[in-house]
Amino acid sequence: MDKAKMGLVGLCSPVESGGQRYEELMTSAAKAMTEAGIEVVTANRCVLSSADALNVCDQFKAAGIQSVAIMDVTWVMDSLKYLFMHELKVPTVFWAVPYPETFSIGCIQNFGSALKNPGIHFEYVYGLADDADLITKIKNVARAGQIIEKVKNMRLALVGPRQTWRVAGPQDMSIEEWEFSTKLGPTIVHFEMEEITDAAEKISDEDAKKTLEALKSRTGQVKCSEECMIWMAKVYMATKAIIEDMGLNAIAAECYPNYGGLMNQTASWLADEGIIVDTEGDIAHAVVQYMLNLAADGGACALGEIGAFNDIEDYMTICHEGSSAASLAESIDRVVSNPSGDMGSFIGVPLKAMKKVTFCDMQGSAGTYQLMIATGETLPVSHQEWVDGGEKLVLKLRADGVKASQVIDQMIKAGLHHHVVIKEGDYTELLKMICGYMGIDEMLLK
Repeated sequence: MDKAKMGLVGLCSPVESGGQRYEELMTSAAKAMTEAGIEVVTANRCVLSSADALNVCDQFKAAGIQSVAIMDVTWVMDSLKYLFMHELKVPTVFWAVPYPETFSIGCIQNFGSALKNPGIHFEYVYGLADDADLITKIKNVARAGQIIEKVKNMRLALVGPRQTWRVAGPQDMSIEEWEFSTKLGPTIVHFEMEEITDAAEKISDEDAKKTLEALKSRTGQVKCSEECMIWMAKVYMATKAIIEDMGLNAIAAECYPNYGGLMNQTASWLADEGIIVDTEGDIAHAVVQYMLNLAADGGACALGEIGAFNDIEDYMTICHEGSSAASLAESIDRVVSNPSGDMGSFIGVPLKAMKKVTFCDMQGSAGTYQLMIATGETLPVSHQEWVDGGEKLVLKLRADGVKASQVIDQMIKAGLHHHVVIKEGDYTELLKMICGYMGIDEMLLK
């Protein structure tokens, strides 16, 4: 992913003390942020008035910033910060400097109180540019802004039938789709599974065999017929062509019960190309996977559901009809392509042990959504445990600091969905910021 682009601006009052530090503070801040990997757009002037503020807003808009750091060099009027927030409408972090005579932190506290009632989220930092933790937090805001921009502009296809019946809503989409896309931003594109299968049928066996050979390194042991795998290659090729033609970022595809096994192999192959195909028409978790992949600068997520739990050894067994990336196994030797239905296939992936993972679950309606954000580790999966799990996706997940049964109990009480998305790494702080700025309620395990 490209560098996150963040505006940096310093606010001063001509009648308050501390303004003499403006140049020093801005120069050191821009240097530290740049060294942290942020593409910094520094304000073209010190902001002393509304005219200055609007000029800098125009500069930042033209530059295409995704977030903004606003430093209160002195005590300033609320109206200056209001202009930046209302004009730019990007994630904002306020920067207070540690000089008592400026009342910088008090100024931010005052403005924060004005933002509390309307529920406008912001972050703040206190200190100077040589504070590593401070710069890390600013970088997280910058990355959150970058991810939010991409989520708001993503195109997400919903594949499956939408009839022209309705009770009191739109013709061929649900109110839920409308509310979700309005709140979080993704454009939901409808097309039918037959558009994929019709395109697949036009692909020659010869071309499909070439593709299948190219995909051998992420297919594993094949227990399906040659005819089935050729068909899977055609479905993969047709799906990928549609994704490229429509400029899609993710697909939530219908599968169970009418299309079981049709998109699983394709989802696995594409996952290792950074393309998300959710095989249960699950729009929310397709978006969560997109967020996590952006946060990690690549890689693939596993998507499954809790099949069992063991409080004595403290882990949950997560399973799913195989559609996760082959790269999530310890080696390709442990990956199996299994037959599903008449002409389908699912990928068997025993997930490798990972010392730190983030696992998430999203649920909601009517524009109100919650995201569970939790961390843990995945444990080794034995061959027998994988067989007992149906030779599909099988992983053993241990949450940090919360017993397995308590994780499930809290999820059920919170009304969370049955799907869980697992990603290697810890993205807690970044996801919490994203939730804050996007108006998503965060649910943390206790």
